[in-house]
Amino acid sequence: MKILLITDGIYPFITGGMQKHSYYLAKFLTQSNIDVCLVHCTENPGQIDEKSLPEFADFRHEHITFKTYPFPSTDRFPGHYVRENKQFSEAIFNDLKNQLDDFDLIYCQGFTGWKFILESEKGNLKIPVISNLHGYNMFQKAPSFKVKLEHYLLRGIAKRVSRKSDFVFSFGGKITEILKKIGVKDEQIIESPIGIESSWLVKSPQNRKNAIRKFVFIGRYERIKGIQELNRALQNLIHQKTGNFEFHFIGDIPAAHRITYPNIIYHGKITEEKKIQQILQSSDILVCPSYSEGMPTVIMEAMASGLAIIGTDVGAINQQITDNGWLIPDSRVATIQDALESAIDISDQELTALKENSLARVERFFLWERVIQHKICFRISN
Repeated sequence: MKILLITDGIYPFITGGMQKHSYYLAKFLTQSNIDVCLVHCTENPGQIDEKSLPEFADFRHEHITFKTYPFPSTDRFPGHYVRENKQFSEAIFNDLKNQLDDFDLIYCQGFTGWKFILESEKGNLKIPVISNLHGYNMFQKAPSFKVKLEHYLLRGIAKRVSRKSDFVFSFGGKITEILKKIGVKDEQIIESPIGIESSWLVKSPQNRKNAIRKFVFIGRYERIKGIQELNRALQNLIHQKTGNFEFHFIGDIPAAHRITYPNIIYHGKITEEKKIQQILQSSDILVCPSYSEGMPTVIMEAMASGLAIIGTDVGAINQQITDNGWLIPDSRVATIQDALESAIDISDQELTALKENSLARVERFFLWERVIQHKICFRISN
């Protein structure tokens, strides 16, 4: 089998959940002896030798080729992201259209499948197009009017890509519900989670008896991540003199939005996996209070590191949090604060049980070695 895998970014060049998913998907497809042509974007197309980078050392190089394109920059008027994605998709199609018969299927992350779907509708493309829009955030709750407008502008292309693709990947949970509501047929939907490498999996959670609870947040500073509400919840705990906790932020949190308090630590943006693993493995609970998500990679990494989880019931997070933490109904300050207080008050024995459940759940359902069997090579090739 030969797959054309198209994404608008890939780790380590661009960081983010979709970018890491593309990276690991390509890696484990090659390790399954499937040929992959990976298309991604860089500022200097054609000038990067991916195979020489240490991050790609474990790829089976005989099964991978790379092609890079610049991502368009149009204007800053509303809807520019949609216009840029359409241009990006069209540029890739026009460049590769004479080679498409060499592939068995096309896997498109985000909106990169736009032009391929149009050509398929015209009868100019005979191979199946599979799309993965990940979190479908544009159909989830918006935390502000600005974000609501941004979501509205993305709904049209999201519906078109999802309905007209031959198959659509869903992480399950509320993502599948969204797909059905926007008109995607049951037979088009392939449910499959994201995965994580077995190298992330610790043997057992750290035993921190009688220690203060250590929380951690990992993510970009975006309104949908619920950082403002999390900050207010933390400030309430500080005001109530609840001092038996420590909170770590990993991400580009602006100085103006940081809390000055000895037990709140800001590490800034970290891209090195080993540093992230060190912080996670010395922590107790990951906090993900987002308004909308797909299936967060950071939750998977925290579970594999032996942490309990606090997360909102959005996207497919209910597939990650069952008996290993607190699945909270919304991102309100009071809801987040209640969960933090519960995590602070829980006994060491109960917390250890939650951590062990995280590890067991990852090992059973979410290791890439297992997940890849539920991806393309399992459902489409048979």
